[in-house]
Amino acid sequence: MSDPLKELLDKRALDELIYRTMHALDARDWHAYGTSFVQDVIFDFREHGAAPPEARQLIVGLDTIIALQRAVIEGFDTAQHHVTNMVHAIDGDQATTDCYLYAEHFLNTDRGDRSVSLGGRYQVSSRRYPEGWKVHRWRFHSPWMRGNPMLYQLAVEKTSARGQ
Repeated sequence: MSDPLKELLDKRALDELIYRTMHALDARDWHAYGTSFVQDVIFDFREHGAAPPEARQLIVGLDTIIALQRAVIEGFDTAQHHVTNMVHAIDGDQATTDCYLYAEHFLNTDRGDRSVSLGGRYQVSSRRYPEGWKVHRWRFHSPWMRGNPMLYQLAVEKTSARGQ
């Protein structure tokens, strides 16, 4: 028989893991962002509707993920990633979380609309460690986008021009 209190605490810890990850991403706190993941984390961006074709792949390794996120996020003036409707399936020390995502990205530019929004779902696979839950795999599916998708490329160019 399962322990309802333990299950509730695990679900709350998984909520916190994902919320903390999104806060760190938007704050550009790469150290805090990295604490959510194992070193050999896999990001599945094959269904990222706004990513350029070369980024629509499985991306392996925390350092690679952080470099990719920095190249994009640091070029925007601001970004906000909202996660909702989290549903956790826990099996011992492993968990899968399904949730919705709504993300806003802003960049002041004279080249069209200054924002790009996208929505979709995350599927996050995590494992429990003595220090808490860590993400092993993060899958992103974004079936819709609105605004100026060119902003992603402009953001990368802006970050690159700063030498980051």
